Amino acid sequence: MGTPSPRIHIAIISVFAVFLVCVSASFAAADFDEALSGMERRYAAADTVSGNFTQVYRAPGITQEETGVFQLKRPGLMRWESRTPEKKLFVADGKDCYVYAPLDRQVVIHPLTPADLARTPFAFLLGGGNVRRDYSASAETEFKPAFSDTVFLRLTPVRDNGEYKFTALELDAKTFDIRRVVIREQSGNTSEFFLSDMVLNQKINDGNFQFRPPRGVEIVRVQE
Repeated sequence: MGTPSPRIHIAIISVFAVFLVCVSASFAAADFDEALSGMERRYAAADTVSGNFTQVYRAPGITQEETGVFQLKRPGLMRWESRTPEKKLFVADGKDCYVYAPLDRQVVIHPLTPADLARTPFAFLLGGGNVRRDYSASAETEFKPAFSDTVFLRLTPVRDNGEYKFTALELDAKTFDIRRVVIREQSGNTSEFFLSDMVLNQKINDGNFQFRPPRGVEIVRVQE
């Protein structure tokens, strides 16, 4: 049994770490509540979410940017397909997740159930989790907004989850679409996901969330 390649290792960390006008510390609690309620309503009605993403991963001495497309489907199905600068695929089938980097000829398999997904920041995109119970909301002041007419919130887990310190969500102020997700890992590394062209409730075939490792690739199984 081998070990995950550096490219795959970064992909795994990014996903588990796991998706405005600049607000100030005086941002009203009612405004926080309105933004959170709007986001919850928006995604609670979504059985599927798809779109484009740009991910920027930052660690000491490392800055890695990837772009691609994603598809999510209740209760815990995911497909993140990086297309530049190199092809990479992350698929979650409701039981396991598969990270495949063709250049490395390697597939890493990691347990990931819907319950596991509910404890990651990406649960917000499918209306999962209980924001008010599980997180403390505040204005995001460390990172600057990337878009205009958005609300920027920081959600800090009430209980230490061992994986990430906080998640910052940049929401469209009118539709409450999630435009950007910033994840600060316990290690201090940061993943940012910029989401665009999102479509909710588009029919997506379940076959998109199945993965069969290509013949001849190395398979690495990571247990919890």
